[in-house]
Amino acid sequence: MKKGFVKGVALACAFVCVGLSGCRPSVPDGEITVYMPDGAPALALAKLMHEDTEDDGVTYRVVDSSLISSKVTNRDAAKNADVCVLPVTAAAKLLGTGETYKMLGTVTHGNLYLLAKEEGAITAENLSTLVGKKVGVLQMTSVPGLTFKATLSSHGIAWQEVTNEGGMVEDKVNLFAISGADAVGVIEADYFMIAEPAASAQSKKGYSIVGNVQTLYGGENGFPQAALVAKNSLLVEHEDWVKSFVERVDGASAWLTETDGQTLVATVNAHMDDRTSETSLKAPLLTQTALAGCGIRFTYAAADFEEVNAFLTKLLLVNDKATAMPSENFYWTYFEP
Repeated sequence: MKKGFVKGVALACAFVCVGLSGCRPSVPDGEITVYMPDGAPALALAKLMHEDTEDDGVTYRVVDSSLISSKVTNRDAAKNADVCVLPVTAAAKLLGTGETYKMLGTVTHGNLYLLAKEEGAITAENLSTLVGKKVGVLQMTSVPGLTFKATLSSHGIAWQEVTNEGGMVEDKVNLFAISGADAVGVIEADYFMIAEPAASAQSKKGYSIVGNVQTLYGGENGFPQAALVAKNSLLVEHEDWVKSFVERVDGASAWLTETDGQTLVATVNAHMDDRTSETSLKAPLLTQTALAGCGIRFTYAAADFEEVNAFLTKLLLVNDKATAMPSENFYWTYFEP
């Protein structure tokens, strides 16, 4: 763990900033922890991690996606992340009252794609092509699966989950759960729905991207996928630092287009919370095409809350236990400068 700024250094930095336009606010005393799940959310903050230094007072930690919720729910509040990225569904369900955390914004807007061997694009106009077909779906009960189900439902297309006990039907889209991209080409299916950066790489197996789930869901803006939240105490005591941090996150996506896969993987690996583990990201897969398909861009909560609420409403129609509608108090009211 890095050492936080001592008061003398903080005061010295503040003194230097006097009279200088555009000077970044001093980092608060002590250590600020920023947690994020591995994968596209980690890429969203990769530039900040790449610029991380030993004496900046901030520690970035990347964890397995299955652990990220535990970083905001510890009974000892001091052990929870000061800032955290987690699925918007989990953020709303766990923190939606706004009593302990507020949502600063959205860092990813969907990275899901339909793959097939047969030619022919799947669009909103011909989505019914999937009826009667077998579709392998990544993370069936989490955001990817829920989003795909909500997308089908919003277009009036019936679907069912196929289990080992269930059978295929001709009048619905038949969805079955897959664990990841490794299933593509191994398990028999007409289509697969998986995420970038792995989706583009499936061309080596003879599969191509035939559908963009973000576009199918709701047009060019995709859907709010990963939320950035911060402790209320941090917002109260160090709001200037939070504003500066968010502005850096807002500008971080452009850096990805200038950075190679090896650098990105090394950056994430250097910030793994478990030092014995490595990121699931693979350098050869982090092409510019794949990165562009990850939906990484920042939108402020004050401007994005209606879209978030609409998304959560659609998911609740699919599974009323999957998330929760947050209160107005959950959203940070600061607008983009």
